[in-house]
Amino acid sequence: MELLETVITNLPSEKSSGFITARFLFGLLKTANILRVPEALRMALEKKIASQLEQATLDDLLMPSYSYLVETLYDVDAVERILQYYLEKTSAAEVVVSENDGEEQTAIRYPEGTDDPLSRVARLVDGFLAEVASDANLRPEKFCEIALSLPDHARVYDDGLYRAVDVYLKAHPGMTEEEKEKVSGVINCRKLTLEACTHAAQNERLPLRSVVQVLFFEQLQLRRAIAGTMLVAEAEDEAAPAAELEEGRRWRAASRENQLLRLGMDSMRNRVQDLERQCSGMRQAIERMDRRERAEGGWGSLGRRFGCKSRMQVRDLAVAAASKKTAGGQHMP
Repeated sequence: MELLETVITNLPSEKSSGFITARFLFGLLKTANILRVPEALRMALEKKIASQLEQATLDDLLMPSYSYLVETLYDVDAVERILQYYLEKTSAAEVVVSENDGEEQTAIRYPEGTDDPLSRVARLVDGFLAEVASDANLRPEKFCEIALSLPDHARVYDDGLYRAVDVYLKAHPGMTEEEKEKVSGVINCRKLTLEACTHAAQNERLPLRSVVQVLFFEQLQLRRAIAGTMLVAEAEDEAAPAAELEEGRRWRAASRENQLLRLGMDSMRNRVQDLERQCSGMRQAIERMDRRERAEGGWGSLGRRFGCKSRMQVRDLAVAAASKKTAGGQHMP
């Protein structure tokens, strides 16, 4: 006991980096709860943990309850106190005051290159609530107090909180309708993703009022998503460079020319095929006629059909032409 008190007393008051981790501090707190150290020492240790709460893990927060006065399995009251100390310390952090349109704005300054610690703490708390929600002895008032203790801007989305609420409603089926509405009221339906909205709209454990709100904001998100997509498409079209537009027009013109050329080539190919079919038909007709004339008597009938003389007439004409040529040669000087 004295050694533990000495360690807690000699802990540095400022935030430690690397040497004293959040896991080590939570281990001291568990030991302090078992040994029942004085209230002042326990409070000092919880405040020290609060200064490094964003470094903690879910396993650190799941501290067994060693008090006979507490009915819950985990020490929910200790986590609630640590969270309150953290929020008090955060609200007292350095504030930067700036003017915007004549109005003063306050913003908490965090070290550069780091994420928002409050968001990490919010995710940690939502995970803790989801784990302890199945405890039958966890009262609705205590659940709502822890869920609503964080400011609204701490959560980017309420999907983790919705999961904790769903687990709590499932583990406590005997709640009244008023208690169900109170527990479900910790969820900001505007900050649910479409996936969570779809699940919540079909969740029979949620009260009717919450389901109606979820359906309303789901439709609103869908409309905004569609409108945003259309605006982005229009902005991209308007912001396209002139060179890209000119290149697009040239590409479309070249595409039309290629299409016309392809149609012309197809038409020419069809005409050539028609001519080939006609020539083939004429060749077959001539062959059939030739075979028919040969069967009827040979060359005479075919020659007469095409206006030719008989063989005897052709020979007589040839002899007469030769004689005429010879006579003509004799009268030449």
